[in-house]
This record gives sequence, C-alpha cells and structure tokens, in this order.
Amino acid sequence: MEHGTMESLWIRLLGGTSMIENGTFHVITTELVVGSFALAGLCFVLHTFFTWREIESSQYSQIADTTAHAALLFGLLALPFAILSGLGASPAGANSSPLLANKMLLSTAGGGLAIGVLFTRWKLHEPMKKVESYIHNALGASSTGCMLLTASLGGTYSRGDSLTEFIPWIKTTTPLLPSWMSILVILIVIVALVLRRTSTVKHG
Repeated sequence: MEHGTMESLWIRLLGGTSMIENGTFHVITTELVVGSFALAGLCFVLHTFFTWREIESSQYSQIADTTAHAALLFGLLALPFAILSGLGASPAGANSSPLLANKMLLSTAGGGLAIGVLFTRWKLHEPMKKVESYIHNALGASSTGCMLLTASLGGTYSRGDSLTEFIPWIKTTTPLLPSWMSILVILIVIVALVLRRTSTVKHG
C-alpha cells in the first residue's frame, strides 16, 4: 500500500485532520499490541501452572484466565492499526524484503491464533479439562510468541539489531506454503466448518 494512500486513510479516520505520521502512529500501536500480548502470554503461563498444581478453583487462577483473555482482546483490537500504519511507514510496502514479509506473516499468524483462542473461550460454557486447558493456553502463549518475534524483527529493520540475531535466515528467507497446499488447507477448513454446522443442526 502506498504512503499517500495510507496517509489519506489516517486523515479519514482522524476526522479529516492529518495529525500523526505513519511511523509515529506505528510505534504507539505496536507498543499497545506487544504490551497486551506479553501480559496475556504471562497470564496463560500462570494459568497453566495453576492448572498443573490443581488449584483451578483458586482466585488467582480465575484472575489469570480473565486477564489473559482481556489483554489478548485488547491487543487484537490494536493489531489492525499497527499493521496498517506499519505498511504506510514502509516506503515500498511489506513485499520489499523478506524481513518485512516475515513481520507480516508472524503478525497475522499471531492475530489468527488470538482470534481462535478468544472464540473458543467465548463459546465455552463449561470448565475445560486439564489437557484441553493446556492446549488452549499453549495456543494463547504461541500468539504472544508470534507478536514478540514480530516486534523483534521491527527492531532489526529499524536499528539493525534485535533478539532475533540468532535466527539469521529470518532476514533473508520467507517460509511460504506451495499453492496446492494452501488450497488444500482452505478446503479442509471449509469441510470442517460444514461438518460442524451439520452436526450442530442434527443435535440441535
């Protein structure tokens, strides 16, 4: 997306006044996303510990569970603004380098995991079993990992140094699925949704 297009978008969002540049707005929204996801990840880990220690009914366990999902939701709401402002701040867009492409890949993967975790928690009407809770918390923590890696790549892009220096290929290679595998995944998801809907109708 071109810089002029993004600037026009922010002008409309801000009520017709260009007040914040893309780079500045990206820093603000990125801090909100990273902070929220980091808090969520910590709480998911704490909730896993409480579950493992079999103190599920404790006040601390409930606080950890509620805080994890609330922080995840807040970070998810701020994520689109961070992505759009990041695209506007980059002169050539996300396709200008493998590093930026990996940033986009990780941020969208983390957002997708967060949506799945929040949707599951919203639809859940009874307490999870221990194994289910472990899986749920692991997916929530994984979304945090994706966002922290995304932020670290941002440091590499802007300052040339970050915590991802031990992963040299992440600057030069973007892992992509073959077209046939992407189509297969989409078909599997569609079939799963159809089967789930059919099963719900039969048992409803």
